[in-house]
Amino acid sequence: MRLSTITAILACGFCIAFGANAADVKSISRLAAGSGNTLFIADWKAARIHAISLPAAPQQPSGSAFNILDLESLLSAQVGGAKVTVEDMVVRPGTAQVYVAVSYGNAKMPALIMVTSDRKARRIDLKAAASTSVALRDAPTTDYSFWKETPERSFTVTDMKWRDGELFVAGLSNQDFASTLRRIRYPFDSKQSITSVEIYHAGHNMIETRAPIRAMSFASWGGKPYLIAAYTCTPLVTIPLDDLKDGAHIRGKTVAELGYGNTPADMISYSRTEQGKTEDFLLLANFDRVSNIIPVSQLEATGSRPGIEKQVPFGQLAGVEVIQAPLAGTLRLDNLDEKSFVVVRRRLEKDALQLVSIGKELSFRLTDHVSEYAFAEYSFKGNDFQLQNIKPRQDMLLKDEGFPDLIKASE
Repeated sequence: MRLSTITAILACGFCIAFGANAADVKSISRLAAGSGNTLFIADWKAARIHAISLPAAPQQPSGSAFNILDLESLLSAQVGGAKVTVEDMVVRPGTAQVYVAVSYGNAKMPALIMVTSDRKARRIDLKAAASTSVALRDAPTTDYSFWKETPERSFTVTDMKWRDGELFVAGLSNQDFASTLRRIRYPFDSKQSITSVEIYHAGHNMIETRAPIRAMSFASWGGKPYLIAAYTCTPLVTIPLDDLKDGAHIRGKTVAELGYGNTPADMISYSRTEQGKTEDFLLLANFDRVSNIIPVSQLEATGSRPGIEKQVPFGQLAGVEVIQAPLAGTLRLDNLDEKSFVVVRRRLEKDALQLVSIGKELSFRLTDHVSEYAFAEYSFKGNDFQLQNIKPRQDMLLKDEGFPDLIKASE
């Protein structure tokens, strides 16, 4: 077992700073929006979670469409024109405010920038923000770098989500079973639960205890809450929240294999209501594959059968039926409101960093494509199928994407 020198010194295993200000934020790997005016920052260099108190903001009705097609220049202007790398993005619920974490310059300095749909951006003064923080117990201290360029310690927090008064923090520890899930209550107190997690990786045909969860969210069925986790290359795993207890070592249930050669980028939960029926979904964005829409009903069906315990050959998908979503280039995503997601993406065709909203019903932007409908000569006139099934959706998208003048007449 690799014991951290810091852990050996701190008898309690971690410390809490009350009333500290956030000037000592050394890095930002992940963000999470808490309740009220709280925003959480995962700082892998300091191995801490900071809870930032944001100024009160008015609640905004749904329907604030984002169409920022030159996000890179907007963010760069907030850090003196330096080159930026997006580390994470979250929506402050109900406010239509989007918070983007970046690193910039040769020193990879951290910055937090708030962006609104009217193209206004404002850098948050972390030195002035009231905050508290908590140190992560048993955090990695190794100097090892993956492929000689990515510090292992940068995987201290690989994803972080808020649920019912708790932060769920995925990443690495300094233990032999390095893949770790932490539960941290807020306001921070003297308790921090650490669970080590192993899984069977069907593509690799082995039990894995080191590679961490890369994206996660939550779902419930049968009256029980579960954490849903996606790993590199891409096993999907369910873990009952009741199993996440301090000091426990557990095996997640592998319920799907969603494709080799891929790193998950982000995962969120959402609901959609059609014809009076509400259905729950997960949306998994991938760096190297299309995004996956996963019906929670598919996950619930896995509860009555064994998990995947045999190799799934490269190229094959197994376990659950997912819907492919055309969201290539997505780096981060979040729920904007009941109607839309908001996405930080690298628009591949334009080679542009963008911040755009995308409808939950369709999960694509009409203006990304040139199809038959885009031609000036095309008319919906006389085609009942197009008028009933296509035109209403296209009209909605044209309005949301800033082109209401291009809506065509029905006759």
